[in-house]
Amino acid sequence: MRGNLHNHSLCSDGIKSVLELNDLAIKNNIDVLAITDHDTIEQYYEIEKIKSNVKLITGVEMKCKYNDESIHILGYFNSKPSEEAFNFFNDLKIKRDIRCKKMIENLKNIFNIDISYDEVKKLANGAIGRPHIARVISNKYNISFNDAFDKYINNDSPAYVMETNLSVDDVFNFLRKNNALIVMAHPIQIKKSDFRELLKYGFDGIEAFHPDQDEDYSNMIKDIAKEYNLFITGGDDYHGDSHNGVFGEYYIEGNDLDIFLDRLDRL
Repeated sequence: MRGNLHNHSLCSDGIKSVLELNDLAIKNNIDVLAITDHDTIEQYYEIEKIKSNVKLITGVEMKCKYNDESIHILGYFNSKPSEEAFNFFNDLKIKRDIRCKKMIENLKNIFNIDISYDEVKKLANGAIGRPHIARVISNKYNISFNDAFDKYINNDSPAYVMETNLSVDDVFNFLRKNNALIVMAHPIQIKKSDFRELLKYGFDGIEAFHPDQDEDYSNMIKDIAKEYNLFITGGDDYHGDSHNGVFGEYYIEGNDLDIFLDRLDRL
């Protein structure tokens, strides 16, 4: 069995529906598929509609601040998240909308890039993120998605607007309260700190297999996971048109997947 545990749907900034991701899983011999959308769990309702031989898991990828940089944390739920959890993410969605409108205003004032909130909203079935803005720029100004993102709305762009920052404690408290497994996403992306510093918070697992992490790095993560008594996860971080844009290359299997599923079942 193979488990692809990091993917994004139309409910955040992916370009495929949950059903389309399920079909990709079947086509690529993925038996367990987690949908880990950014700061939303609306995909739960889509998952519930699908009857599939693929085990579909509701997850979430949450951003928080540590040492003045963004840290990404994955949470995995074994059952329907609480109403309180849905309300928590709805509040974040409202803040994302405000941020989006401010960036659109900045793009016009600074770069004379003229896009509308409605154009961006049409691409987002759930929480709006920068990739939605980049796709509108790409389509409207006939440049690549990556160029649109990197030139106009990357972290160093004058049009960029900071997100409302959760702390690591905020994310841990929320996920623990809502009975979710907590996993450090793509540790290689943590630049300003040694990611081991963050392990003091009590992660359940760590992402070993990811498009940004080569074999040597993955092996190092597996060694650290043993040292800290963590399980490992892996996934494509699939959005459809970012990262490597390929589905089914990064996953866990065998005993690693069994351990993850056992921990999930025991929540």
